Amino acid sequence: MTFPAALLFLLSVTLAGCTSQARVMNQPSFALNDTQSTRLGKGIAKEAQRHPLPSGFHLLGNGLDAFVTRLLLIEAADKTLDVQYYLFHDDATAKLFTYYLLRAADRGVRVRMLLDDFGHDGQEKLFSALIQHPNISIRLFNPFANRAMPYLDFLTSFSRVNRRMHNKSFIADNQAAIIGGRNIGNTYFAADEYINFSDLDILGVGAFAPEVSAAFDLYWNHKLSIPIQQLERTAHPSALSVIRSQLEAISKSENSSAYLARLESLQLVEELKHGELELHWAEFSLIFDDPDKILTSTKDDSGHMAPALMALLDKVHSEALIVSPYFIPLNEGVKNFANWVESGAKITILTNSLAANDVPLVHSGYAKYRQPLIKAGVELWELQPTAQLNMKGRRNRSLYSSSKASLHAKTMIFDRDTLFVGSMNLDPRSINLNTEIGVLIYSEKLADYASQTFLEELPAHAWRLDIETAERWWDKSEQLIWLDVSTTPATIISRHSEPEAGTWVRFQAWLYGFLPLESML
Repeated sequence: MTFPAALLFLLSVTLAGCTSQARVMNQPSFALNDTQSTRLGKGIAKEAQRHPLPSGFHLLGNGLDAFVTRLLLIEAADKTLDVQYYLFHDDATAKLFTYYLLRAADRGVRVRMLLDDFGHDGQEKLFSALIQHPNISIRLFNPFANRAMPYLDFLTSFSRVNRRMHNKSFIADNQAAIIGGRNIGNTYFAADEYINFSDLDILGVGAFAPEVSAAFDLYWNHKLSIPIQQLERTAHPSALSVIRSQLEAISKSENSSAYLARLESLQLVEELKHGELELHWAEFSLIFDDPDKILTSTKDDSGHMAPALMALLDKVHSEALIVSPYFIPLNEGVKNFANWVESGAKITILTNSLAANDVPLVHSGYAKYRQPLIKAGVELWELQPTAQLNMKGRRNRSLYSSSKASLHAKTMIFDRDTLFVGSMNLDPRSINLNTEIGVLIYSEKLADYASQTFLEELPAHAWRLDIETAERWWDKSEQLIWLDVSTTPATIISRHSEPEAGTWVRFQAWLYGFLPLESML
C-alpha cells in the first residue's frame, strides 16, 4: 500500500470511528402518576373541583415572569421535573435554570432533561457532570454522530441531521406544564444585551399536564434519544462538585439579581399551590409530531401535527389573527387566505420585519408573498425592531431596554373562540422537517381576551404594509409601503426599501432570494 493510500485509509477509519454512533438500549422511564399528594397536586385539585372543564390555562407573555414561573415551579416540585427544549444556551439564564434543577435533584426530585443536539452550545461537559447526580438524567435527541466535527454530518447524513426536535415543554410533578415558543436562554427572557424576543408560552394544569407528559415520554424513550454518557467521556469524579460551586456563584451574580428579586414578588405559583390562581378553564386538544417524523419521508404526514392545524387554516373563518415570526405561506397558503377574504373573513397576520428578523434567509423566503397577500385582502403587519409587544397586554419589561426586538411567538386565534399556542412556525421547515408541539384551546373568553390585547398593542409596535401605485409618464408600477398607523393620519415610514434594516442585511436578504431553498426554510 502506497503512503497516500495508507494515509487515506487511516483517515477514513478515523472518521468512521468518529461518526459511528453507539447503539444502546435506552432504559425506558415514564411520567410519575402518583403526584396528586404533592403541593402542586393538592392546590390544582382544589381549584379543579370548582370547574367542570378539564384544564385551566394562563398566558405567559412577559419574558421576566415566564422565566421566574419556571424557577418557581422547579422550587414547588416534590417528585419530578421533565424539561424538553430545542435550544439551551450557555448563558446566565440557562445557568440559573440549571442551578435550580440541581437544587431540586438535591431534594430528591427526579430530573429528566431532553435537548436537541443542535442547540446546546457544546455543553456536553456540563451535562456529563450533572448526570453524576443520581436524580438527573440527560439525553440528546437526534445526535450528531461525529462528536469532534459534528457539522461533517451534514455531508454524510444531511437528510437526518437537517431535521431537528423543535419542541419546547416543561412539566412539574405531572401537574403543571408550560409549552410555547421559548427556549432556555437570555434572549427569550428579556435579558439579552443585543436582541430580545417577543414571545408567548401557555401554562396549563388539569388534564393538560399529563398529556404533555405523555408526549415527553414518547420522545424520551425514542431510539433517537441518546443518553449523554453514550456520547461524552465520563466526567472526573469531582466534576459535579465543581459545577455546583460555579452554578451557585452565578446564582448570586448581578446578572441573576433581577430574576431573584422577581422570584420573591411573583405570587403566581403560590396562588397555584393554594388553588387561588385565576385560570381560564376550557376544553383543549394537544397536538404534536411523532418523533418518527425525523426519520420518515417528508411526503408522509402520518403522525404529524400539521394536518390538524392545517384543517383549521383550510376552513373559512370570520376572523383569524396569525402570529408567526418565520412566515412562508407558499402559493397554496395565499390562495387559502384569498378564499377566506372573499367569503367575508378578516385576516390579520403579524411577522417580523427584516430589521427585526434574526434570520435574513427566512425573510427572503417570505418577502415575495407580501404583495400577493395584500392583494388578496390580508392585513399584513411587520414588527418594528424597537417594539416591546406583549400578548398579555402589558409592556414586556426587558433587563436591557435598548435591545433590538424580534418576534418569536407562534400563536393563532380563530373566530375569537379558538386559540393556538405552540412551537410551530408557519413555514415549510416546521410543517415538513422539524418536530413541533402546540395546543388548541377552545375558550371564547381566553381567545377574545388575547385578541383584544393583541389588536390594541399592534399599531404601536408594528408597521402595516400596503401597496402604492407609482405613476410615471411612461408606465405605472406597484411598490410596497410601510405605514405607521399609530398616528392620525397614518404616516408612510418607507417606500419599497425595508425600514430600519442596514445595507448589509438588505443585501443578504436580496441575495438569498435567488437561492432555491424555500422547502428548507
